[in-house]
Amino acid sequence: MSLADFQPSADSPEAVEAEVLQLITDLRDAARDARVLADRFADVLRGTVEEYCVEFEQRADHLLARLERTR
Repeated sequence: MSLADFQPSADSPEAVEAEVLQLITDLRDAARDARVLADRFADVLRGTVEEYCVEFEQRADHLLARLERTR
């Protein structure tokens, strides 16, 4: 039997270590994916807030000008 044919049992230290390493890899991948998703969401949110701010500032400026004309 060669080393490549060796299949550690489910309770062997090698099997547990392999699972731990896989978990670490999966957690790193998930964290990276979450950061990318959070960055994209933050960009969309910033853009939306900016659009609303511009819209409401324009409306407020227009209403203030009208209010001043009526005085």
